[in-house]
Amino acid sequence: MIFMTLLGITSGFAPASVRRATCRPARRVAFAPVAAAAEDPATVVITDMDETLITRKSTTYVIKFLVMYRAVFRLLMLPLLIATLIPLSKVKRALAVKIMYYFAFRGVRVDKAKQIAADLGERYARDLQDPAASAVLGADQAVIITASPSFMARPWLEKYLGVPASNVYGADLTERNGRFTGMLSGEIPIGQTKVQLLKASVAARAKTTVGYGDHPTDVPFLEACDRGVLVHELSAAQAGSCEYQPARPFDLTKLAALR
Repeated sequence: MIFMTLLGITSGFAPASVRRATCRPARRVAFAPVAAAAEDPATVVITDMDETLITRKSTTYVIKFLVMYRAVFRLLMLPLLIATLIPLSKVKRALAVKIMYYFAFRGVRVDKAKQIAADLGERYARDLQDPAASAVLGADQAVIITASPSFMARPWLEKYLGVPASNVYGADLTERNGRFTGMLSGEIPIGQTKVQLLKASVAARAKTTVGYGDHPTDVPFLEACDRGVLVHELSAAQAGSCEYQPARPFDLTKLAALR
């Protein structure tokens, strides 16, 4: 019963249908510009990961990680933590995510964590959904901007979708003495931070950019693309200039690594 309750909680801790787009200006974060390549890509797809590229929420995979790490005490304490984070996330979403990651990953061995992330790779791949997944496979280059931990997102995205690690922007956990500190080296990629990351990525040199997202806080970066696509329907006021294409199952036979 505990896990069923937790699995219904997204990285934002509330259903997309009831969350409003705040789009408040985020604190500016400096990102290093991407070095110029010999030839600019024609089309770059920029997509959110949780509930956009994959069907499930990031919290689902954090819980799976803790189960595989055998973090029994943390799993038992999660209901109390979530009860605190739900109201906090309504006013300070990024802070709520930071607290969740501090609780989940502080003191975790980095080598063991990366092995678990690799083991979760196929589960992530089997969770892919269209239209975002096929768009990533068909693009000249793809950029993934996600609030999920980078160490969990990068391995499977590179193995199954061919997205280089340098094109994956996630929550970067700091390390000390071979263990995660639970702290982050930068901002959580949410809202305006996603816009800044987009402008610092290879997408800044693309002739055409297409963005995919699912949440009201994705709208700013979607509107910064030439074309923005929402895979979950929002109200007209929330969606802005973005178009709507409903999420649908992805044909897994397209992935050579799963054959």
